[in-house]
Amino acid sequence: MKDIKTIEQTVADALASKNVELVDLVIQNQGRKKLLQFFIDKEGGVTLDDCSILTDAIDSVLEMENLIEGAYILEVSSPGIKRALKKPAHFKKFIGERIRVVVKTPIEGRGFFTGQLASADDNGFVLDDGTTQFNFKYADVKKVNLDPVLEF
Repeated sequence: MKDIKTIEQTVADALASKNVELVDLVIQNQGRKKLLQFFIDKEGGVTLDDCSILTDAIDSVLEMENLIEGAYILEVSSPGIKRALKKPAHFKKFIGERIRVVVKTPIEGRGFFTGQLASADDNGFVLDDGTTQFNFKYADVKKVNLDPVLEF
């Protein structure tokens, strides 16, 4: 199997020609097979039909470029309401939204923070928890997800 960055870039380039963004790729072992989960987005959102069509497109790219050795399971879906924020562009797009940040190294004894994404640039972002603003560098966070408050 090629490294994850090569797989991400190759598939992202192929999807970009269809005006679809590769938001995230998760690869896990599933017995003797690899489970490849591609999370995609596009203007107006992702439909079930989009996932079906793009599953075939991604499978073709993986096969043609010989990116995965052996058997694999391929899943394609939208990033969901708790989507991961990975790139500076993701952070900039969701300024004003509630997020949950998991840090690599605890800060003031805390491993995670929740609050509003106040600002973002190419180096990091600011989270406002209502009382304090925390500045984070992208390199210092393990995981960041949207954390919407759902009202029923």
